[in-house]
Amino acid sequence: MSCSLLEFCRLQELKTVRDFLFQSQKTERVEENEAENQLSWDTSDWESAWESGDHKEEEQEQRPTGPWLQDCTVSLSPCSDLLVVAREHRAVFLSAKWRTDDSGREEMTLAVSWSGTLSSEEGECVSSCVCIPLASQKRSSTGRPDWTCVVVGFTSGYVRFYTENGVLLLSQLLHEDPVLRLKCRTYEVPRHPGVTEQHEELTILYPAALVTIDGFSLFQSLRACRNQVARAAAVGSDVIQPPPLAYKKWGLQDMDSIVDHSSVGIMTLCVFDQMKNASVLGGFHASVKGSPPAMSQYVTVGGGPYTGFYYAVEGSSQPLLSHVALAVASKLTSALFSANKHEEESVQKHKPKVEAATPLGIRFGLPDSRRHGESICLSPCNTLAGVTDDFGRVTLLDLSRGVAVRMWKGYRDAQLGWLQISEERGDRDFSPSASLPRRHALFLVIYAPRRGILEVWAMQQGPRVGAFTVGKHCRLLYAGYRLMGVNSVTSQGWQLHTQQVCLLDPGSGALRTVNIPFHLALSDKKSERAKDMHLLKKLSVLLKSRDLEPDVLGTEVKSALLEIKHPAMKKQALESLLSNRNAPVSCLSDITRSLYDTLKQQDPDQVDTELLQLCCSQTKLLQLYTDVQQLQSTTDTEEYFLKEEVSRVGPILHRYSQLTSRPSVTFAQDSPDSPLSAQAFLSQMEVTENGELKVNRGSEGDWNQLGNFLFWGCLCGKSPLQKVCETLQRAGISPQQLLTLLLSVWLQREKEVLQQPEETVKNLLSLLHALSTMKGAVDQSWDPQSVSPWWQQVRTTCIQSHHSAAALLAALVAHSAAKSSISSHRDTKLHSEWEAVSLELEQWEVCVCQLEDVLVLQTLLLMPPPQGAAAAGAALCLCPCVCEGGIADSVSKWVFRQNLAPQRLKEILQEGEGPDQNQQDTDRTAELLLAVCRRFPHSLSPDLLHAHCCWEYVVQWNKDPEVGDRSLSSSLDHLKLISSPHVQLGISSMMWSTFILKRFSAAAFLMEKVGKAAKDRLCRRDVGMGDKAVTQFLGCCVQLLQVLMESDSAVEEVSPPELSVEEAWSGAEGPASPLCVVDSLSIRYESRYDILR
Repeated sequence: MSCSLLEFCRLQELKTVRDFLFQSQKTERVEENEAENQLSWDTSDWESAWESGDHKEEEQEQRPTGPWLQDCTVSLSPCSDLLVVAREHRAVFLSAKWRTDDSGREEMTLAVSWSGTLSSEEGECVSSCVCIPLASQKRSSTGRPDWTCVVVGFTSGYVRFYTENGVLLLSQLLHEDPVLRLKCRTYEVPRHPGVTEQHEELTILYPAALVTIDGFSLFQSLRACRNQVARAAAVGSDVIQPPPLAYKKWGLQDMDSIVDHSSVGIMTLCVFDQMKNASVLGGFHASVKGSPPAMSQYVTVGGGPYTGFYYAVEGSSQPLLSHVALAVASKLTSALFSANKHEEESVQKHKPKVEAATPLGIRFGLPDSRRHGESICLSPCNTLAGVTDDFGRVTLLDLSRGVAVRMWKGYRDAQLGWLQISEERGDRDFSPSASLPRRHALFLVIYAPRRGILEVWAMQQGPRVGAFTVGKHCRLLYAGYRLMGVNSVTSQGWQLHTQQVCLLDPGSGALRTVNIPFHLALSDKKSERAKDMHLLKKLSVLLKSRDLEPDVLGTEVKSALLEIKHPAMKKQALESLLSNRNAPVSCLSDITRSLYDTLKQQDPDQVDTELLQLCCSQTKLLQLYTDVQQLQSTTDTEEYFLKEEVSRVGPILHRYSQLTSRPSVTFAQDSPDSPLSAQAFLSQMEVTENGELKVNRGSEGDWNQLGNFLFWGCLCGKSPLQKVCETLQRAGISPQQLLTLLLSVWLQREKEVLQQPEETVKNLLSLLHALSTMKGAVDQSWDPQSVSPWWQQVRTTCIQSHHSAAALLAALVAHSAAKSSISSHRDTKLHSEWEAVSLELEQWEVCVCQLEDVLVLQTLLLMPPPQGAAAAGAALCLCPCVCEGGIADSVSKWVFRQNLAPQRLKEILQEGEGPDQNQQDTDRTAELLLAVCRRFPHSLSPDLLHAHCCWEYVVQWNKDPEVGDRSLSSSLDHLKLISSPHVQLGISSMMWSTFILKRFSAAAFLMEKVGKAAKDRLCRRDVGMGDKAVTQFLGCCVQLLQVLMESDSAVEEVSPPELSVEEAWSGAEGPASPLCVVDSLSIRYESRYDILR
């Protein structure tokens, strides 16, 4: 992976910016044309035709078409959210905005937010500017700037501070000479324990002076000025002039001319360098201090000498407070020149007094009488600097030693920038020094406008690692600083998103940054591993992009994958590719096959075995996926058809389908018709050591989706059954897993199966026959007199399913397939005149009978309640348990939901309903209930059903006695309809002890306490219901006690009933019903008739 230029932003209204900044040139040319017209003949009439055609060309010639951006002062914020373009006294501010392009992607643009005139003094022009983002002081900040301050230097010597909207915050005259260059230094986290922590500062260069402003005081002053301006704008008052800034001014001596500078920061010499400097400066008898002093290093470029090094000892000069000098100057002026005060003020504007600079001599320099420096660019690590000169050379300086270590020639008018690249975390995994801090690589970026080329060089003696052909009128923007107002405490946890070097192209308005991989600074083996890491990152970026065409994506990914050298990296890249959902199947197959062929051509001793096995297995799985996908477009026909069986259960299937086909809301990703991606297919498949395929069962949704992909086309008749089964058999998938997948898709898609039951049943029978004949499905030594594990798996799946209709159809089909298999087995082992009795067929008969019973019962339970009836209070069990009263319990809940009267239920059970029932739905309900009772004659006998209904109604009444008074009356009605006194006594005794006794005792105590009918409030407090409900409750208690007396007296005359279960359900197991009638028969309480009467 090599260097690259990435466009991250684009400028809007660039033509408007150019026209605004170059208005003076256009105005001067128009005035010249008007003067020439006044001195010439009036030929407007006959030359109008000629001028009209050339008018547009003249306007275009008047506008600057050359490198107009080189004539402007340009500054870009390190956060890339503000760009300032200034020329003479005008300036344009462009702020970041987000917009959506034609393809729907979000992209950042820089649009004009403010334009106007910055100069306030007559004749002054903008000479330099910087955009300083100020950090937010809020605790929730993550590193984004709060706002950006624009610092502008003028030829008059003034330095002014503006907001992003062009509002002036502060203006101060620091020196009477023109401002040459503004530079800023912000806080950087020290990379090593012994590195001196550098402070923030703003440096201002004049022709013979250097002014430094402390960053902390500047940050506080700018915040206060901005708050004061905002407060004054909100109130409408005048802005109070803030106090001037505290600063230091150094008079730079011993240089003929200075054009640029760099503030290296605070440094401390070692003991040897301290003694050497003392000897050179003071001679043999110079004294040396005990500890080396801290010094601020400044490097200047210009002429005589070519480069100068200055050292200012910390604490040698106090900050200058110009407002104190202003006050003294004002008093002297008023005392000495009070007579001429008004005249002087009217003639000449008063300028503040400027303090003298503290002399600072040059320590040493690089003398070159013919060479003149033009610019200097300091590296982020403050140890190197690049210098350009008028000879077209770029010189690399080692600032710690003060020597030139490298020089490039042929770069006239060059522009410099630095890039510091951090090592990726993954690169340290292969390094022997993985526990050490991350390394950093330094690169020098050189833009040569004369040649239109941008080059990247590795430091210090490294080669050129990148070169790009760009325009000849671009500007290389390098800030060299980050956010101001950050320290070692506030920077913890921040992720500062800043651009180090940006290239601005005025032709297209594009802002591009240089992307350099870290491995380009390395060599040999380390470089190969680092390059593999960057290739892996490039591959992940390609897989995330959705704009590339499949062919282009496949070519790019294949080249990146084959270029990776390390086997572990190549395996990780292949796994990342196979797990990506955006890559098409053809691309995955082609890349995997190419990688497999490449590995096979290499020396077997040098090929990683795990990588080769992974390529082989994934190639096999992708081929299986492609084959199954292609087979879904062809069809074939089969001869199996269960017409009689499907016709017999057809009516109940039709009614069940009507009740379950209600509209429902589903998400698109959860739809069973959604296609299975190749990545999801590969994630569920695993190739074993012996070459067979194993399906890894994950979530239920993924399992069903895989079953849909393999078998739903066959069940619908859209895929050839035999070919699909042969393909799956050749792949090596076990028949048991294929059978589980087939049954899961069959049961899951019950609604689609019931829409065309005959065709789907025919295809399911063909698939079961095909799967049963596979190797390993049915054991060859299986005895028909025993239970086959293959068919037992089908029965277990059908019985445990909640989809009763699909389970019944699957059982009918499996029964037919098992019968055919046993018949063929019988023909080979028995004589034709004997009929084989198989335990397997007996198991199927019982299973089919049970599933038919469950389907009829479930159809009844799915009947919706009539309009106006109360909603169901209990949950509906789709596959009810038939053990210990489970059937009667489910039907009793259904009776309560249907609000079926006890007398009506008795008539239905006795088949005595009259012709007065006119509603067709009621007839259908009665018909379904009778059908269920015929299938469960013992579990749904009238006494058992009335007993469970009685219990269900009293349970519902107990949940809300205030509202459910009718439920208690209905419960007593069902209790009275029980013919067996044993069942009646048991149920009434359980009702009394469980629900009635506590409330009845509370009501009795309350009436005894009050002595009369209690009020509503007392009834609710003690009994839990209102006074009216208490009255009805006591009436029901009287009826319950009457039933208790009657049933207790009749128990001795009648023998207890015998409770039994249907033969098909005799071996079923499961939890018992909440009401066990068998237990209630054994409950006997001693009755006191004297108390009851």
